[in-house]
Amino acid sequence: MSTFLILFVTLSLIALRSFKRISRLDFLRGPKPVSYLLGHEYEISHQSDAGQLEFEWVKKYGPTFRIYSCFSEDVLLIADPMGLQHIFQSQCYPKTRDIRLIAERVFGKGLLWATGKTHERHRRALNSAFSTQQLKQYMSFFQEMTFKLVTKWNDQLEENPAVLNMAHWMPKVTLDVIGQSAFDFNFGVLDGTAEYNELYRTMRDMFLDSKSSSPLTEIYTAVRRRLPERFGFRLYTTKEDRRFAAFLSAARSTARSILLQKQEAEILNPNSDDKDIISVLIRTKYDDHKKRLSEEEIVSQIATIILAGNETTSSTMSWMLYELSRNTESQARVHGEIASLRARTGYRIALTSTDYDSMPYFNAVMKETLRLHPILPILIREADCDDTLPLSVAVRSRTGRLLSHVPIRKGQRIMLHLGAYNRLTQVWGDDADSWNPIRFLTEKKDVRVGVYGNLYMISGGIRSCIGWQFAVMELQVMLFELIESFEFSLPLEGVDIQRIPSILMVPMIRGKPELGVQLPLQVKQRIQQ
Repeated sequence: MSTFLILFVTLSLIALRSFKRISRLDFLRGPKPVSYLLGHEYEISHQSDAGQLEFEWVKKYGPTFRIYSCFSEDVLLIADPMGLQHIFQSQCYPKTRDIRLIAERVFGKGLLWATGKTHERHRRALNSAFSTQQLKQYMSFFQEMTFKLVTKWNDQLEENPAVLNMAHWMPKVTLDVIGQSAFDFNFGVLDGTAEYNELYRTMRDMFLDSKSSSPLTEIYTAVRRRLPERFGFRLYTTKEDRRFAAFLSAARSTARSILLQKQEAEILNPNSDDKDIISVLIRTKYDDHKKRLSEEEIVSQIATIILAGNETTSSTMSWMLYELSRNTESQARVHGEIASLRARTGYRIALTSTDYDSMPYFNAVMKETLRLHPILPILIREADCDDTLPLSVAVRSRTGRLLSHVPIRKGQRIMLHLGAYNRLTQVWGDDADSWNPIRFLTEKKDVRVGVYGNLYMISGGIRSCIGWQFAVMELQVMLFELIESFEFSLPLEGVDIQRIPSILMVPMIRGKPELGVQLPLQVKQRIQQ
């Protein structure tokens, strides 16, 4: 341990010199950190509610300002729409090396790890599986799995309201949806199949250690950003590292089972034209090198889809039901649109994407949830070249001069704060901190960003989320079926939910971290007319 401590101190001093050399934002205003050693990133990751600090800073300094990382390294925090759009559309701002290494440890060498030409090849291989026409074929799987949840809840409730944990149930539905639609594979977690419950469990709480890291772990994480690629991760493993490793091991084991099952089916039926995602990936081995994937890359893509596809939709669905429980008039209006649609179409299961798209307030509720509760509110990038960032909201420098552009030097770390962008009054109006789905019925924005509702879903531009339409269609089906069948409200004894900043933003009951991820709501069966 003493040897490690001596080595750690030595590397920290080397890192300190390295960080000092790239401090280039002295002209910008920004908050002072509680600790110049730990910086603002530690404060951000350990605050009680995600975004609380940053939202206040944006109100004080504008949507572009300087913060500090460990060892007083300058970091540019940006929530400006034009600046974000510029970064997302440019090849000059790749993921940082440490973020890519984390992506590799969580997903393997899949789409979220890849960059440059490799990312283009991976994306080409996946594009046909995520086309609009192809996604419409998955609609029946979304409906089947959601109906299974409705049936389970009806059996459990037996006409008596009960408090159910949304953070427990929603991931079960979305994991089974991914299995059936993406891989033609039955995880069976909604039915309680024991074989894949371990995969479900490793996903459920895998980011919690990101919230509880110690100051020493935070410093170590900053130090290894500057170490040779593999050395820093071999030197010492954190609790977070071990959780990530457990997920990757479970996900790879599952992915190989899925791949083997599908390859055997392909042998039996070589002329199959299945359009599920895994079939499309397997067929890339016959394609030209521009989109061919190795078997190990296919396994990594499966692991990526399992986690990314599950977490985004299940978390958003949980937060949406929470907001509708708090805002009962919104819930009533959504139910009214559902009833009106049913009156036009009749009570048939096979609603189409056109049917779901025809309900304006229903879809506005989805967008408002994504705005207030982005699953991944912060992204980190590093400038790969000198550049100038254009701003749509001018900010004042330390000398009082108004800046409409910010010069960027190669090597500059940048925190892209999507959560703060989603609450900018300059974009969303004076009520940006409040629940108001109506804003999306009359939306007119000067700068168009993101791929859906002027929002960034996970990322944007050349790295925009390839599965965003999949997620939207799945959310539409789940919202429709659940609000048609049940009324949601806050538990009678009350509940104080906090938004934990834990890489992804997760719900927990304030003061009860030992319970893990929690979002309890009272659920009551609706009386069908």
